Amino acid sequence: MTTPLRVAGAGIAALLATLWTAPAAQADSSFFGLDFGQSDLLDDVGDFWTEVSDDFRFKLGVGTSVAPRFEGSDDYRVRVMPKFSLRYKNIASINNTRMRVFIVHNEKFVTGMQARYRFGRDEDASPDLLGLGNVGDSFELGGFAEWRPGWAILGVEVGRDVAGGHDGLLAAAYAGSQLPLGGGFYLEGGAQVTWASGNFMERNFGITEAQSIASGLPEFDAGSGIKDVAARIGVRFTRWKHWDFATYVAYSRLMSDASDSPLVELRGSPNQLMWSISGQYRF
Repeated sequence: MTTPLRVAGAGIAALLATLWTAPAAQADSSFFGLDFGQSDLLDDVGDFWTEVSDDFRFKLGVGTSVAPRFEGSDDYRVRVMPKFSLRYKNIASINNTRMRVFIVHNEKFVTGMQARYRFGRDEDASPDLLGLGNVGDSFELGGFAEWRPGWAILGVEVGRDVAGGHDGLLAAAYAGSQLPLGGGFYLEGGAQVTWASGNFMERNFGITEAQSIASGLPEFDAGSGIKDVAARIGVRFTRWKHWDFATYVAYSRLMSDASDSPLVELRGSPNQLMWSISGQYRF
């Protein structure tokens, strides 16, 4: 094995060791130190074209990130998370907590169905949440469409919770691109705007009378609207046959009733930052 590969392997081994020894966090999404709830913004944009396979393609790895303790928090923590993806021809793919089935596709356009598991929020995850109760896990069913007019990829997706977690609807429009830098390096970037229904906003940002008494926050009715706008920029390295490394920074700004919520205004921040680094092995 060459020296660079030894270094890469050592890095993955260190991350795996951290994963197994990390203390279990207090959020619903954490099990044995693994944070399954941390999803990567715009992580699978354009995967239909970039991850083409004649058979099965499987990637497994681990990543770590620095991100807010909950959406709207100004308290940050380090997360360790598993990373995996599975692709079967032009039929279906799984990327962490999202599954897509490709129905109509060609060199420029793809559309299909998707399902996503979204972990909820435990009030014990932060002192700022005490008295607000838990937000349950959700299972969102919906669809997506992506168009590749040239160097960019434009897309939309929609999903409705059918598991009674947030019991709402989310819709997003996004754009992303990848620019080769040479030597196996790629510059990646993208932006996204997300709309949320009243049920989602009320579960995550609303304050009922009972919650107001228990938490000390004023009552607040959260309605539907633009939940956030976000952007990401990063670098990916794929020169080696079986290794895929990526790092990025992302910023999102909570909007409308999400930013006006007393939870965000009085105890958190509408400005959300995240940094992530990950490595995966392609089988």
